[in-house]
Parts: sequence; C-alpha cells; structure tokens
Amino acid sequence: MEQNSPKPFTQAARAAFPVANRALAEQAISHLAPFVDDADRKRSSEFSEFDVLGQNVRIPIRLRFLRLSATDMAMASLPQPALCLVSRATDGYLRQHAVASLLGINNAWAPPYVATLLADYVHEIVEVIHDGLPGLNRALYANLVRENRTQFRMLRVRATSYWNAYHRHLYPDKRDYPGLKALHEMERWAA
Repeated sequence: MEQNSPKPFTQAARAAFPVANRALAEQAISHLAPFVDDADRKRSSEFSEFDVLGQNVRIPIRLRFLRLSATDMAMASLPQPALCLVSRATDGYLRQHAVASLLGINNAWAPPYVATLLADYVHEIVEVIHDGLPGLNRALYANLVRENRTQFRMLRVRATSYWNAYHRHLYPDKRDYPGLKALHEMERWAA
C-alpha cells in the first residue's frame, strides 16, 4: 500500500455514505479513528452495496474497533454517522447498542445500516429492530426497498439461513422470526 493512500477504515467509511454526504463520513472517521483496528484490512474491504437516493454506497460487512465498548462513555458521545459504522462492528454488543440509536434517524443514509442487521446472526439485534418498526420512517425504508430489491432478497436469504442454523428452536415457524417479519413488513411498505 502506498504511504499516502488512505487507510482501509478511511476508505471504507468514505464509501459507506452517499457522495453528497461526504462530510458525514469525515465526521465518523474523526470520531472513530482512535478505536479502529486498521490491521484488520480484510474486514474493511468486504461490503454490501446499496443504492441510496440514486447513489451507490458500500456498507462494510464488519469493522473491528479496539478499546470501545457498548457501556463506554465514548460510545454515548458518538455522532449518528459514527454509530452507523459502529453498527458494523465485530462485537455484537456494539452492533446492538448502535442500531438501537439508529432507529430514530430520519435521513436516507441510515436505513441501509438498520436493514442490513435484519440478517445478523445475533437475534437480540434483530429483535431490537423488529420492536422498533412502529417508530421507523416508513417512507425512507420503503424507498430503500424499492431501490434495492436484489439486496433485500439477499437479506431474506441470509436471515432465513441464520434462522435455520441458530434460531429455529426459538421460532419453530420461520414466519415468526423477527428478522423475516421485519423484512416482510418493510417490503410491504414498499408495495
């Protein structure tokens, strides 16, 4: 890697928001830089693509943060764009805490982070989102679904796989699994 090229986290963060919202990425980078493990380059380069208001964004699959915990005071002071990136943390407690804070954001750049977590293997994270459905901005999520039908099919496949592998004993009927119920509801909003 060239000495002057951006670090993997910086590249991932910049690609994770619409170009029109570059300032949000820079804000997140400045707040999270002390906690980022840039040695974990592979994770920073894997992503899910979404279209947000006609612009392509690349949501990192996972990001590794060091010395950051869900109960840390630093976590409480993070701005919303940083919480979006923390929702991609390797630590499930960080993901769960972050997504709970993202549910009330009424900006088009936040819903991909929430929707992606409906296909997480940690059912407590999925339940937080399912329980928060009534408070979501339906128009934002409906638009996300309309712009990303293929991605939502992939989320449904992944959620079904995790239900089958890890959560079937809690939800014998997959139609009762919160991740699939929430995806179905968002798809209904987009109909």
